[in-house]
Amino acid sequence: MLSRALTRPGTFLVGLALVALTFLPGATGPAPSPPVPVAASSAATGFVPGEVLVKYRTGTSPQEMDRIQRALGAQAVSHVPGLGVRVLRVPSGAEDALVAALARNPSVQFAERNPLVIATGTPNDPWWPNEWGETKVRAPQAWEITTGSASVAVAVLDTGIDFGQPDLQGKIVAGRDIVNNDADPSDDNGHGTYTAGVVGAATNNGLGVAAYCWGCSIMPVKVLGADGSGSMSNVAAGITWATDHGARVISMSLGGTSSSSTLASAVKYAHDHGVVLVAAAGNYGTSSPVYPAAYPEVLGVAGTDPNDALYSWSSYGSWVSLAAPGCNVTTGRNAWYGTFCGTSSAAPVVAAIAGLAVSLAPSTTNAAVEAALESTAAPIGGSVAYGRVDALATLQAVGGSNTSLTASPTPSPTASPSPSPTPTPSPTASPSPTATPTPSPTPTASPTSTSTATYRGSLSRKTPERQYALTVGAGALAASVDFTGPPALTLTVRGPDGATVGSVSGGGVLTLTVTAAGGTYTCVVADDGSKANFRLTVQYPTP
Repeated sequence: MLSRALTRPGTFLVGLALVALTFLPGATGPAPSPPVPVAASSAATGFVPGEVLVKYRTGTSPQEMDRIQRALGAQAVSHVPGLGVRVLRVPSGAEDALVAALARNPSVQFAERNPLVIATGTPNDPWWPNEWGETKVRAPQAWEITTGSASVAVAVLDTGIDFGQPDLQGKIVAGRDIVNNDADPSDDNGHGTYTAGVVGAATNNGLGVAAYCWGCSIMPVKVLGADGSGSMSNVAAGITWATDHGARVISMSLGGTSSSSTLASAVKYAHDHGVVLVAAAGNYGTSSPVYPAAYPEVLGVAGTDPNDALYSWSSYGSWVSLAAPGCNVTTGRNAWYGTFCGTSSAAPVVAAIAGLAVSLAPSTTNAAVEAALESTAAPIGGSVAYGRVDALATLQAVGGSNTSLTASPTPSPTASPSPSPTPTPSPTASPSPTATPTPSPTPTASPTSTSTATYRGSLSRKTPERQYALTVGAGALAASVDFTGPPALTLTVRGPDGATVGSVSGGGVLTLTVTAAGGTYTCVVADDGSKANFRLTVQYPTP
């Protein structure tokens, strides 16, 4: 399908921008060990146990305050300077009763529980510990300035959106289905829901993932069909529709190798109307231009790894403006969550940061936002024109902060690839070559419900296979292998009856998730007889 689509002028294919999609709970990209999902923090809505705050009326003596507290079994342990508020230690579980008793006393001005708080930049979403991309671009620091505004709509031109995705509830504004010419841009492929989650999934809500612009709205515009392909005319129509309906940023995780006057005109139309346009650079691993990313009005985006090295599958060149994390944990259809890799994943990162910038400075121009993104990008060599995007530095540039920036523009007149060793991506939207992943709908398992086992081993011509048996409970079993040595390994999971329930082959890091019914499951790591050193990590339901 890929080669056929590439030979048909005027066609876009979502496969150009989708490198790898794994619905592995906890997967973090190119070199992960599957972590145990963490329960959502209660800090956003809870209270400090065993503590109550009280302020007495003016004229109440310290002796009277102490008497009131002793009568209730409370003890002052600290105070808030300048406010006259005492922090009382009370029996755990009796906080509400103590607050009520204090409030009835005529000497008390007010009494209340002591709420817990968390830093804005540390979301309580279960998948947050696995999201290295946000940390790399300093998004948590940027969120201390703004998390985005609901009045700023980022249009996601893609395959549509799953309106039932829990982490996208309340985030979606009216969109359009250009393909079917109606107002229902439902996602019949999945790719659009992945990209939308990177942009603006609900964050700090104790559910799912954290997004880059979690305060921004998402405008779904369906320009690609169920097979992930579409026409240039549909993309052009999507660009003009989004522009005319108030989008401040347009994110396009799609591309084609042929330019088009129609598409170029649509891009210019949007840019002339103040829209920031962002597009995936493509996953060809070459410097050949991909459109719309290569148009001068568009910020083309390449994909980088946690070490700021360009992934081997990412397109590159002086026509590519920026780079961004190429693997992000995001939303999927039917309440799925997983790691989404490719320039399709990198482009919405830049679009979301542009959304943060517009939220911070609503009257700023698109040219100013683009200049801020480019001038503050962290240098990564000559693989792209400017560098890897920096969320905090972008906001500081747009907001006029005096805080010193850590990145400076280093445009390069030439480009050369600098990829890190990673698996060669397969141009398919299938989550796994041989197995259909079955993730937990909501990764909120308690620490006692799952266990993690890690094995280190080696393979050789004499021992081309290693087997590891585990007794597991019912639920999702997630296995990951990272290794050195051969170009490829095979990871297989066999059920209690010895039958294969999932298998995946490839280079770099292999990830696989299967649904276990309980019993003894065996993980098998094998190669073709080459020497290999590997680490197998298995997260499984505790029996």
